[in-house]
Amino acid sequence: MELKVDGTSDEYIFSVIDLGSTFTVNMKDRTCTCNKFQIDMLPCRHASAVCYDKHQDPHEYCSNYFTNEKMLATYEEVVYPVNKEDTWDIPTEVENYIVLPPVGRIKAGRPKKRRIKGVVEHQTQNRCTRCTAYGHNRKTCRNMPKKK
Repeated sequence: MELKVDGTSDEYIFSVIDLGSTFTVNMKDRTCTCNKFQIDMLPCRHASAVCYDKHQDPHEYCSNYFTNEKMLATYEEVVYPVNKEDTWDIPTEVENYIVLPPVGRIKAGRPKKRRIKGVVEHQTQNRCTRCTAYGHNRKTCRNMPKKK
């Protein structure tokens, strides 16, 4: 998982190489070709790499929605409790609307207990207990055993 800031074409535009792919980051417009910078309004891993390369604080590129003031302003208004369901005034077009379950079928077999890891997460390799090398196990080892 190595990120490398490859070059700059402008004061604000940078190229970042991540796992063999090149991403373009515009720090002025707060955009990246991975689109996570625009959607989350937080610096993506490519923008963070540019920040660390240029010795800047990545928190400066976060949206102001994530500041303490905005979070506290969210809960400033009074939230009133909801009345009992039998006292609700529901319009007839909403009351007659039928909500169906989602289209699709349940997959056959036992559901998975473990989640599927993402691309950026490390996948561990086997380590041989005989020669302590990675990529194989003791049973398939062709190397000489290490002396203790």
